[in-house]
Amino acid sequence: MLDLFLGETLGIIVILLITGIFSGFVAGLLGVGGGIIMVPFTAFILTKTQPEVLTAMHSAIATSLAVIIPTSFLSARTHMFLGNVDFFVIRKFALYAIIGGFSGAIIARFLDNSSLKILFGFLCIIFGVIFLIRIIVIHNGLPNTFFRACIGVIVGLISSLVGIGGGSLMVPALIAFGWTMHKAVGTAALMGLLIAIPGMTSFAIMGADMPGRPTYSFGYVWLPGALCLATTSFFMAVVGAKTADKMNRDKLRKIFGTVLSIVGFRIAYSGLKAGGFGFYS
Repeated sequence: MLDLFLGETLGIIVILLITGIFSGFVAGLLGVGGGIIMVPFTAFILTKTQPEVLTAMHSAIATSLAVIIPTSFLSARTHMFLGNVDFFVIRKFALYAIIGGFSGAIIARFLDNSSLKILFGFLCIIFGVIFLIRIIVIHNGLPNTFFRACIGVIVGLISSLVGIGGGSLMVPALIAFGWTMHKAVGTAALMGLLIAIPGMTSFAIMGADMPGRPTYSFGYVWLPGALCLATTSFFMAVVGAKTADKMNRDKLRKIFGTVLSIVGFRIAYSGLKAGGFGFYS
């Protein structure tokens, strides 16, 4: 039934729009960028509808980063009005996160589809565990320049490499340095924008000459998917951000963490089953 539904253009559009609704809401609510939801669904749709595509994960990641740009902008803008964005943190991490954003996309260019599935799956499991545990404050205030650089580059690199935005790592990091949950989420939303722009740009450039991409692609960015996902996620990011102050996010994080761990296991397993790690020349 699902295969038949996906065989129709309208079915593909509907599923993408619904995915955008959930990813946008989660992005605004938890500051995670929404890529954790967009990437697996987009890769699944591409695999089912265009079986000849060899770069389903690359395209899903690049498309996710393209959608994260407007979504993070609107989410960050809403959090700014709520006073939840710490620009001091942005100034201290921005350059390093941008460098990491460029680097992640470049590394992804040389990994095959199965490799990206495995990486994405294992990272989802790690993020799921992070959402499930209670983050403790290990240091009041930001660390020194060396550690800030390391954290910024790692956050940018991993976020760009698997198309998840920066919040999944930035939120727990800021909480561990003494920031409140609200400040961490708002600041991470803006950080996600700074990571998504260089990440998406790199994916567009690196994928320009790659065969096996979906139809109507700009580099690795699947334009129809990006348009449909952005249409709904753009507006739902505002709803999620405004809802953040009214809901018990601890319970939501635990539910999200559990689901994320299960999804991550399934994706990593499918990547291992498909052949494990491989590289493009």
